[in-house]
Amino acid sequence: MKTMRWFSVSFVFLLAVSLYADEPKVAPGGSQDKPLASLSQPNPMNLAADLSQWIVNIDQGGTKISLAGDDSGMVMDVTADGGQEDYPKAHRAFAQPQDWRGYTRLNLRLRVLCDDPAVHHKMIAPVFYDEHTRWEDREGRPLKQQVVSRVLPVNQWIDWSIWLRDIQCSAIRQFDLYLYELPPAQVHHYRWEIARLELEKIDGALDTIAFPRILREGAVGQPVGSVSTGDGLQLEIDSAGELIRVAVDGKTIGAAADTCLSGLLVRDAATNDPPRMIGGRVEQAGGEIKQAAELGELGLTINAAYRAQAGYTEIAGMIADTRGQDRAITIYFALPAAEGPWKWWDSAAASRSGHGEMVELSCLETGMEYGLNGCHSRYPLGAITLPGSAGLTLAIRMDEPVVHRIAYNPRLHLFYLAIDFGLVPQQCIDGRPLSEAPFRILLYRHDPAWGFRSALQRYYEFFPGFFTKRAAKEGGWYVWGDMSQTEGALEAGLGFHWGPASTSAVQWDNAHGPLALFYIEPQTYQQTMEDFDRRPDVDEVLERLRKLEQGDPEELARVASQPYRVYPVSPTGGSLEKNIQATAQIVTASLNHDLAGQPYSIIGQFEWMQKSRWGAILSCNLAPGIPNGKGQMNLQQIIGPALRDIETAAARYDGIGLDSLGGYGTHSMVNYRRVHFPYSKFPLSFSAIDYKPVQVAAFTTVEWLGTLADSIHAEGKILMANCSWYMTPGWLTFAAPYLDVFGAEATEFADPDFIRAIACRKPCTDLPYTPRPAWEVARHWLHAIHPGHGNDLKMMQDCAGLLRDLIAAGWEPITGARVTPDPVRIERYGGGPRLYLVLHNPADQPAAAQVQLDYGILGEGDYDALVLPADQQITIKNSMAEVSLAPKETLVLTLTRR
Repeated sequence: MKTMRWFSVSFVFLLAVSLYADEPKVAPGGSQDKPLASLSQPNPMNLAADLSQWIVNIDQGGTKISLAGDDSGMVMDVTADGGQEDYPKAHRAFAQPQDWRGYTRLNLRLRVLCDDPAVHHKMIAPVFYDEHTRWEDREGRPLKQQVVSRVLPVNQWIDWSIWLRDIQCSAIRQFDLYLYELPPAQVHHYRWEIARLELEKIDGALDTIAFPRILREGAVGQPVGSVSTGDGLQLEIDSAGELIRVAVDGKTIGAAADTCLSGLLVRDAATNDPPRMIGGRVEQAGGEIKQAAELGELGLTINAAYRAQAGYTEIAGMIADTRGQDRAITIYFALPAAEGPWKWWDSAAASRSGHGEMVELSCLETGMEYGLNGCHSRYPLGAITLPGSAGLTLAIRMDEPVVHRIAYNPRLHLFYLAIDFGLVPQQCIDGRPLSEAPFRILLYRHDPAWGFRSALQRYYEFFPGFFTKRAAKEGGWYVWGDMSQTEGALEAGLGFHWGPASTSAVQWDNAHGPLALFYIEPQTYQQTMEDFDRRPDVDEVLERLRKLEQGDPEELARVASQPYRVYPVSPTGGSLEKNIQATAQIVTASLNHDLAGQPYSIIGQFEWMQKSRWGAILSCNLAPGIPNGKGQMNLQQIIGPALRDIETAAARYDGIGLDSLGGYGTHSMVNYRRVHFPYSKFPLSFSAIDYKPVQVAAFTTVEWLGTLADSIHAEGKILMANCSWYMTPGWLTFAAPYLDVFGAEATEFADPDFIRAIACRKPCTDLPYTPRPAWEVARHWLHAIHPGHGNDLKMMQDCAGLLRDLIAAGWEPITGARVTPDPVRIERYGGGPRLYLVLHNPADQPAAAQVQLDYGILGEGDYDALVLPADQQITIKNSMAEVSLAPKETLVLTLTRR
């Protein structure tokens, strides 16, 4: 947290940030005014076919890099100088901007070679520069970098496909490959060999993979039965497990066809084979349909049942390995959708038409170390809408963490949900076999008039416990110090105080309303290396940890004499050296391991460490069941005593502030450490790189959060997390049911639509540290997000009253009103006799917004309309209101029924 103990940015992002530099050099003659390169380009297009088009260099320092070609293809030799990161890279500039929109993905086959035993892996980052993505607020409007990165093991060939769906590539000016020097911070040589670097067009794919055949095999089976919900959604299933018919209110909206397969499918992800229907025995059993399959050729058994719940259909079952081997398996539920202009929803505010598309539509988070191609869905649900006819939603439960993808495939007319499982021939400590994994998929209808918003509303109704609002206080985020020393803090709406500086500061909070929260950074271990006058390497970091664990007296004394030492220190009583040793033992038992069998370690100079500032941050598995593990330490030795101790001083912590939750790259990490697997409460997944079964690091944190939430909520206390920085990670979908306040250590949430969707009406707040423009502060009204400390207090005070009114009225996912023109945004708060419609104009031009009211949602009646904060009365004519918005302006239209 700036100069305090606050460092939320992942290692990958630290490197990527430094890439956002000056505008890249363009080959002579290159200009944005030149015509785009033709769309009729070869398929595939080999970017490395002519090495004379490539240049290698560094941004700084003495690192040497050279480029050559051999039988392996493109070869780059790098001799690192052992100092700071010099950013060696290969780049290719284009005389004419290239239109790559016709390409679906970038395929790489590559490896990094190094015989230095200190080098276990290296990171590479393909970077795309497009003419249409520039920094508008920077001098010269330099091109932004669109970065995709991956850490790869040394001495191993890797195949990697990068889907271009999230890359702006209509006018590519330059393409770079950053070949990072660090770690380690020592002189060493390494070589990148790239055997394949091709852009590929794909006429059709399923689940990010292009298969030569993905058709149904065999004839349609005989009808077996159907499952119907009480609201008119019906599935008819045949003896092969195929969905013969999908109907809404008796109208067919999907049916079996020769062009695709449907129902439950399965795929061995470690092969190139396409998904297949599981088939087996299918029978009606009362109101359920049961399916059981023994797939000898795949070495799997699958048992499942379709059953109707209150408003949705549940498809639940178990998949199990029969080979006694490590497995990487994806199970699917695929729903046929009738041909038509189906609309896919990326969020409550964004949709795309799938008609005529040749690639899938989805909202995925990419670049993860887990799951197929490192992709998974951000939201717990996905929705498609056939305008005027039907809406379908596929979902998972937020209390059952899985690596899942929800997508609509227009070419195959399939709406599907995929789940990636890792299976191993081991048992959990409670006896459950890890060679099997349970799954549960939900299907329900939504109102096509409101699409994703209706799907969200229904999800909230199905699972209200995930969205229980426990924080009795609303407000903005305040960190450290004593809030009594900030004049006007209460009037500005500051309500959550992290890490109060003293008992008296906690007592002031207790007396005046802000919630005092005990600070902890639960997922990591921070080890001082302040006695080094240079960057230490990972082996030196781990050697220090090993010596501390073993009780080496010289090492313990050396670390104990440093200003920062280690964090946290196990407060077990006795000497400082004994406490440091106890902490090292706990950490050693808990470390997450990467694909090279090494602990994840971020080495750098951190502001909160002193002397030379060198230190290391290591990622820990928080699974509460690990004996003498970090999860148990957090609960029993850190949090519990802190809550008791403050009470003996006649003060009270109102909850826990969880720093860097998912930070330092833990949102994307996996854990290969098999001794941890038996302590898994949730199923394993598999690695995106080598398809080995792994724990998703974030899921063990979710398990720990659940344990912590049970005890904290029973005491009437809350959990607040710092969970959004340069991004709002998708794993928060599974953390959200246990969290009560969501914080972004940033000027704003990176994805406010997502955080509001998973938080529902729970408080959200940011922390900018320095004042933001008035229009940004007012924009907080749109998503009812509290501006945090660092903003101008007078601006916050001006916004606080209206923000309190909006929150008291309550956010409603279905707006009951539509606004034109695009891109003006609208959100609703409240209903009944008084409600609020928040309008925001994100454009740099003024907008004459027309707000069309839906009285079927809002209720019939005559409304008095007032535009706030200017108290401007307007007239509603024919259920239409007109509101003028200045550039970047946010206004609130208050409707009061007469």
